[in-house]
Amino acid sequence: MRDRETGSNWQQLTGECFDGPLKGKRLTIVPFLLTTWGGWRSKHPQTLALAPELAYKANYEVMARTSSIFPSQAPSGLIHEDARMPVREQILGVEIRDAHKAYPMALLRKQTVLNDNVGSMPVLVVYNAPSETTTTFSRLLDGRTLTFRAAKPGTVDTLIDDQTRSKWTAYGECTAGKLKGRKLGTIVPRLSFWYAWAEFHPDTQIYSAPNR
Repeated sequence: MRDRETGSNWQQLTGECFDGPLKGKRLTIVPFLLTTWGGWRSKHPQTLALAPELAYKANYEVMARTSSIFPSQAPSGLIHEDARMPVREQILGVEIRDAHKAYPMALLRKQTVLNDNVGSMPVLVVYNAPSETTTTFSRLLDGRTLTFRAAKPGTVDTLIDDQTRSKWTAYGECTAGKLKGRKLGTIVPRLSFWYAWAEFHPDTQIYSAPNR
C-alpha cells in the first residue's frame, strides 16, 4: 500500500512501512472480527454496513476465486518459503510482542476452545462454528492465569474457567460467578494463508494439538 500524503510504501499484512519518509513506522491494528453478517447483527443490531463498490465487482470475484484456481501455489517472488504447511493452508496468526504463532484453521474447527501460550503470554482461542468466528484473548486476569473449557460439549456459547467456575461468553465477557462483569484482554488475530504469514514471520511457531 502507498499513502498519498508522503508516498511511503506499507506492507499489507503487518502494517509496517518499508520504504519512504515513514520507513520503520507501523500502523496500529484496530480490533476487528471476521464473522458472518448474522453473527455480527446478533451482537450489534444497530450496526451500519459498508456496501461493496459495484464498479469493482469483477475484481472482487477474481480475488475470491484465486485460492481455488491455484490451491497449491504461492505467489511468485517470495523471499522465505516455509514447507512446514501447505502454502495456502488457512491459519490464524497471533503476535505477542516478538513472539508469533500460527493456528491451523482446520485444527481450530475440531478443538474449539484452546488454552495455549504465545511467547510468555497465556492465550485463549475460541472458534464458534455457527458464525465462523474466532476470538482470541489473554488468559491473564489480575495476575492469575485462567484455564477455560466449554460448559457443554459441542458449543462455545458458554465457557467456564476452572479457577473460579465463572461463566464467560466467546467474546471474553464474564456473565455469572465470582468474576461477573470482568472482561478478558482482547488479542487481535490475523486470518491468513500460511505462505503470507510465514513470509513475514519466519520465526513463527505452529500450534499442534497435545497428545491425549
